[in-house]
Amino acid sequence: MKRHLPTINFIFLIVLTCFFFYDSHVNDIKTFKEIQAERLSIIGPDKNLYISISNPERQALATTHGIPHNPGSKRDLPGILFFNRVGDEVGGIYYDGTDEENFAGITFDQQKNDQIMAIMKNEYLEEGEWKRWYGMFFRERSDSIRVEKLYDQFLERTKSMTKKEKDTEYLKFKKHLDSEINVYRMFLGHEENKNTGLFIYDSKGKERIKIYLDESDNTRFEIFDKKGIKTTY
Repeated sequence: MKRHLPTINFIFLIVLTCFFFYDSHVNDIKTFKEIQAERLSIIGPDKNLYISISNPERQALATTHGIPHNPGSKRDLPGILFFNRVGDEVGGIYYDGTDEENFAGITFDQQKNDQIMAIMKNEYLEEGEWKRWYGMFFRERSDSIRVEKLYDQFLERTKSMTKKEKDTEYLKFKKHLDSEINVYRMFLGHEENKNTGLFIYDSKGKERIKIYLDESDNTRFEIFDKKGIKTTY
């Protein structure tokens, strides 16, 4: 029996080594007290990006089927972006600000498009006074038109214009978006004028129903017809 002990010990050592080697791969989990990075990307076995946690400079771009909408551009916004299994960016969470401004939000994107529901907050300092709006937004978007492509076309069309000309064109561009492409349908929250309540818009982005408390706690109920004529209750 003693003659076989070295062999038995050797076999036992091999079995023990194999067990630890197998266990270390099956339970391939490592614990860190702190991880410091400019960007953390969560990917699948097929290398598809699912979550991007990033600083402003390295934030992931919006994509459809993994293809960036604006290659070479920057988002300049810290936060978390979410992507589905076919490579579409589908929403995110962001927080940022300075001594003069503070903003944050959680967004949910329409299929193959931009956000249609969001919880947002924005605070900014104007002439020594803080202005604030915050609440939940609902939008209605076209299924066939992406805002990013329209904005790229706007930039290309106005790149040789003066600043004054660009500002004028941008107002026209924004009016087109808000009435045809990227229409507000509802806001529930606190407005900059300190009204707090429910505000509903029609399919053209025109205000139709307002139920709110004003800054003096007066109850307001207003209805607008298609021509914008107001009835107050």
